Amino acid sequence: MHRSVPSTIRSAFTLIELLVVISIITLLVGLLLPALSSARDAGRAAVNLTNVRSLGQGLHHYMNDWEALIPVRLPPGERHQKSQRLEARWHWFVGDYVGYPFKAASDADRNIITTGAPLPRLDNAVFLDPNHTLADLGGSSGNVDAARNGSYGYNYHYLGNSRVDNPRPHYDNFPVRLSLIKTWDRTICIAGSLGNQSVFAESGKRGEHSYTLDPPRLDTKRNNAQKFAQGSGMSPVEARHKQRGAVAFLDGHAANMTLAELGYVVLDEDRNQVAHNRGNNSLWNGLGTDPEPSR
Repeated sequence: MHRSVPSTIRSAFTLIELLVVISIITLLVGLLLPALSSARDAGRAAVNLTNVRSLGQGLHHYMNDWEALIPVRLPPGERHQKSQRLEARWHWFVGDYVGYPFKAASDADRNIITTGAPLPRLDNAVFLDPNHTLADLGGSSGNVDAARNGSYGYNYHYLGNSRVDNPRPHYDNFPVRLSLIKTWDRTICIAGSLGNQSVFAESGKRGEHSYTLDPPRLDTKRNNAQKFAQGSGMSPVEARHKQRGAVAFLDGHAANMTLAELGYVVLDEDRNQVAHNRGNNSLWNGLGTDPEPSR
């Protein structure tokens, strides 16, 4: 009688096979990680651009309703009409169309203006660049949660400088009527902001007074810009996404642009440092041209 011999069943990898499998997995991970990182960066850049476009379109709606540009900040004692925010910054005027920066804040929190007090955390995502979390901030005042130290700034020099350095009741440059804007599609209104670049250069901390944007050259003739809202240093656009910053224009469109394309004279691209008071203001002044560019 013929008897069959049972075959031997292998139940485990050999050491060599296991090492081969580990090597293949390591190789695949090495190939996939850059692609995943690139996809994540692209996703964050897309969210950032969408945020800036939404803020720009909110400003565009405000202009259509009020036929004027918004102030960078209301003077002492004045309140934003709908939210009753005291001395409201530009966020509340755009917020009428995109939601306010502190959605969860109580009415009492909304009216805090003392710079030494803890301010409510920005919780409306449209005001936050995914590459610029509040943990990155920490300006000299320590108010890391304040709207003034958020991700985006406003071209206040030309569009709504509501400072009152001039004798009252004369604002430095407010209100700005729409008839003064000659090129809506070539006038920057809102963009990612570094904040005071002098603070950043000294401490590596970004965000101090980043609710303002300074053009390449400060306008001292019309806007009394020798006194900066943010202190001693300019507040340029910050190119956070592959050396580009998201920029919204008055006509509602947005684009990712380099600092040089925005008119700045770049001193250190990696550290986002630009020359003080040099460059071309044609994308900032509402005219589309710059009669006195400097390079």
